[in-house]
Amino acid sequence: MISTVQKTVATRFPQLRGKRVLVAASGGADSTALALALQDLGCGIALAHVHHGLRGKAADADARFVAALAKKLGAPFFLGTFAVRAEAKKTGESLEMAARRVRREFLAATARREKIRFIATGHTADDQAETVLLRIARGTSVTGIAGIPYVTKQGGVAFVRPLRDATRAQILEFLKARNQPWREDRSNAEDFALRNRVRHEILPLLEKRLNPRVREALLRLADIAAAEDDVMAALAKKTRPTAKTPLALRRRRALAQLRAAGVPPEKQVFHAVENPAKVFTFYVKPAESFYVLRKNPARDPHGLAARADRDPHDLASWVNEVASPRRGDPQSRSPTPRGGGGPKLEIRQGRGFSRRADEVCLSAAAVGGRDLIFRSWRAGDRMKPLGMAGSKKLSDIFTDLKVPRAERNARIVVECGGEIAALAGWRVSRDFAVEGPRAKSLRIRFRTPDTRCRGRR
Repeated sequence: MISTVQKTVATRFPQLRGKRVLVAASGGADSTALALALQDLGCGIALAHVHHGLRGKAADADARFVAALAKKLGAPFFLGTFAVRAEAKKTGESLEMAARRVRREFLAATARREKIRFIATGHTADDQAETVLLRIARGTSVTGIAGIPYVTKQGGVAFVRPLRDATRAQILEFLKARNQPWREDRSNAEDFALRNRVRHEILPLLEKRLNPRVREALLRLADIAAAEDDVMAALAKKTRPTAKTPLALRRRRALAQLRAAGVPPEKQVFHAVENPAKVFTFYVKPAESFYVLRKNPARDPHGLAARADRDPHDLASWVNEVASPRRGDPQSRSPTPRGGGGPKLEIRQGRGFSRRADEVCLSAAAVGGRDLIFRSWRAGDRMKPLGMAGSKKLSDIFTDLKVPRAERNARIVVECGGEIAALAGWRVSRDFAVEGPRAKSLRIRFRTPDTRCRGRR
């Protein structure tokens, strides 16, 4: 195993040798072998363990094991404790996604605080084969087939995977030769997640009934895809899009824009790439009495960059093109041709509340100098509606309001500071509610040529 890791480090990240590395240590065989191997290669290691709060006494024992391993190796130890189940409930994520997010955030924050440039994770060749098969089964692109990259960067630190070419069998043999124990996560033997079904049932079946070397074939496919993916990405970056641009490059550009905007990997799906106008995001800077939407391709992959000839103020008209209009609703009127005086988004300073059906008011003090983001809703979105305790999913609010599914993409979400400030026209978050009739407010209006002042529904 050591020779495999040495080759991977020399080929993929030679600058790692002799440097300080934060090892993401779960206590399992992979991360335990990773810590030993990196120390053998002359790295100054530190161990970081995340307690997800999911497995009771077994998780407590994992944390104690990693602390003892760090002491044995003479390495600093950092522990992060989280309530992942509560976090997933709050954000609407799956347990697996919430655990992954808090883990990566903790590792990156710890590395930055300790001035460590590299974070090493224990992904193996077996993990790579499982990932590729999973993505093929779900549907993916060439980028997806490339699987787990050797290096990714987040927040100024690099996540490296020195075990990416080592098999699980090699790792177990290495640990046994060193008389080094490890912790077994019982959940890895349970089919509670799709990855575990792939690991314990589907891949063994393919090896038995289809190809005994199917893992090698998947790894070879991933290597080919990764090399071709790099070439295609470079071509897409250099290509200026026109009506004659090949479909493959147009898709590449759309995917690159989704990533640049920070769209989560699980939402970078074929539908989002093929139909970018079905989701929209606009940003405004609250600095003047009238606000100008910024055309920023790096932050707005969902239509405005692709339709740069459109009046950037004409948000409501753009929304109309991607949703079924509903009679009498000022946010869903028939599209207006360019230059025809169509619907406008206006934001102005004022005081107090509004009784207009086409206007929503936010507290100027709560918004402060932060950007406002106007976008369509996303699965898992939650807000704190004024007049209610706790938070509520937007999908449940839509259901209460009897908004048809086909029309929900046209309902504009106003976001500020990572929180949903309002569902335009219907609900305001209590954290952004105007404090009183004379308090300073921001009045956001979706105005059409025949808009009339009407009482709020």
